[in-house]
Amino acid sequence: MRASTLPAGVLALVVLAAHLSLYPKIADLDAFYHIGHAAAYAEGSIFDTSLPWATQSVIADHGADLWWGFHVALIPLAIGSVEWGIRVGALALTVLVAATFFHVARRHGAPHALWWTVAFLVAVPNVLFREIMLRPHVVSLVGALLLLSVLVRGRWWQAMAASAAIAWLHLGLAWVAPATAAAYAFVRAVEHALGSREDRESVPPVTALAAAAAGTVVGWALRPHPVETLELASVQIIRLLAVKATEEPLTFSAELSPLSLFELAAMSWLFLAVWSGAVLVAVHGAASGKLSARPEARRLLFTALLVSAAFLGLAVFSARRAMEYWVAFGCLALPFLASVAAPWLRRRTIRAVAVLLLATHVGWGVWRHALNVSVVASRPDTMAGVASFLADNSAPGEVVFHAKWDNFGPLFAHNRSNHYLGGMDPIFQFSHDPQRYWEFFYLSADLNTEWTCDAFPCASGVATDTHVALRDHFGARWVVVEPLRNPRFTLYLLNDPRYRLAHETQREAVFEVLPPA
Repeated sequence: MRASTLPAGVLALVVLAAHLSLYPKIADLDAFYHIGHAAAYAEGSIFDTSLPWATQSVIADHGADLWWGFHVALIPLAIGSVEWGIRVGALALTVLVAATFFHVARRHGAPHALWWTVAFLVAVPNVLFREIMLRPHVVSLVGALLLLSVLVRGRWWQAMAASAAIAWLHLGLAWVAPATAAAYAFVRAVEHALGSREDRESVPPVTALAAAAAGTVVGWALRPHPVETLELASVQIIRLLAVKATEEPLTFSAELSPLSLFELAAMSWLFLAVWSGAVLVAVHGAASGKLSARPEARRLLFTALLVSAAFLGLAVFSARRAMEYWVAFGCLALPFLASVAAPWLRRRTIRAVAVLLLATHVGWGVWRHALNVSVVASRPDTMAGVASFLADNSAPGEVVFHAKWDNFGPLFAHNRSNHYLGGMDPIFQFSHDPQRYWEFFYLSADLNTEWTCDAFPCASGVATDTHVALRDHFGARWVVVEPLRNPRFTLYLLNDPRYRLAHETQREAVFEVLPPA
């Protein structure tokens, strides 16, 4: 048996177990939107990036697609079953990110690269759960890892190509390429200040910055409506940061909220301890001269730690979804500290404690993953029944008011005959029309039923009868509601004669908005 057989088998087992334990659920509702948009391109043209289905979204206003490259790549999976397209695509992305991590680690001489790939996947259960989603952040991470690899040992055009791919697939994360290049250039500048020699195998710092910037511009330009897409990216990044700085109760997803230090420790206690120790070991190794003599290994190590630390800061102060970059780049740095940490790891007491902590982490990780599957994952037939009813019983283009913003993806994936409200991040709905957003908010949050307001707090705006708001402000003919998530709004619709219960499933209901008497 070859030495690599066991870790390769463990790696395959981890990937398959993560996805099989999820069955028959879907990890994230956003996957429905992405597969639905890919299906829309398959039915029409990949150059028609308009989104008329989102009537209350700035995405439809600009007629552009931030995730255009990702959606184009998903087209083969969008022809056929929605749920199996999501499953196959999510599995392919998990395999891709694991293979990329292994390739980068082995390419730069990391010992036991397969085992370190396993460690990357299981280091933090919440990060593993995000790696089994059908979402563009996974391929953006792949591009960032490859970019770091070719900067440390490669050519400028490879760095430019990796940066272009990141921007082409997901423009909202295009800044990751220049940021990674900036971290690399900083490490090279410190090396130069300490008297390190130039290395022809690595991309020069100035060239790295130029290649990342040029590649980002190329990836942005190689898509339909680049100017409009750039405006959407500014909404998703700049406008979102500005709105988050206020104290208004916006209905954003949890992944966009900061991660408290308590939550950070609770979610990633072992990796946080290992990562913190790695930073100290790296500093000690640099001061004592015990780090690897290879410039390539040192540059990869310190750039990966610097990028990892930056994303940890983003997770704590801005959005917790930055955790996956913290874990990926942090794990990539660990193999190159083995020579420095080896004297401590040879001690029996430390090895025994490490084995005990690892066993505890595995058991806790399995429990935490099962909890994510139970609480976070969604049914593959979410909104399928009501979407089918609406397709058969409504006229094309009739607007459906859905009480939760995350209903858009499943409705859109199963029925592209009707039109809906806003899809994806609520910041796009808020930027389209803040007054309509607040009217939606009060109903969505189940705060008001008979009337709604166009401002927050309500006293600073205008109150409108809910029926009037649905019919005149949103142009809705139908309302889709989940009674368990909106019990007050559901009771209002049931008891008001201006609405008719048209269809109901086990978890959803469809009401028709009747014309005024």
